[in-house]
Amino acid sequence: MDVNTIRWETLAVVVGMGSLAIWSLTAGPAEKSAAATSQPQGLGLRVEVRRPGMPTEVLIVPDGSLIGRSRECHIVLDDSTVSKQHARLIIEEGRPYVEDLQSTNGTSLNGRFFEHKSPLRRGDRIGLGTNLIVLVGVAQPVLSRQR
Repeated sequence: MDVNTIRWETLAVVVGMGSLAIWSLTAGPAEKSAAATSQPQGLGLRVEVRRPGMPTEVLIVPDGSLIGRSRECHIVLDDSTVSKQHARLIIEEGRPYVEDLQSTNGTSLNGRFFEHKSPLRRGDRIGLGTNLIVLVGVAQPVLSRQR
């Protein structure tokens, strides 16, 4: 390759990277108006996540939060006895529920296993494998998390 070819290729890469940078920094009108009017998207749940050998973690998670082993979940539990998408926390008419998502080893509520959806009260303990999630309460509105 001669020096001129290398220079032109380098220039093309630099121009392409500059164009990409400018494009990523500018939002279209629909994106700008959505960002300017972002409002809380509903209620969230305040939970304590208790993993064996780790400190208790307090989280506020949005309605519909998934719990499981998958990195796609809002609450990730690194435990081989937990399914990839094990359970879901939902709020219906202002009341929290936990729903088992046909997990392999089941989900318990206050020590009893259930199959589908169960209502939650403050202090309820949700068992997933060796992990425990305690409902602290329904939280103030939270911004929805985009995935």
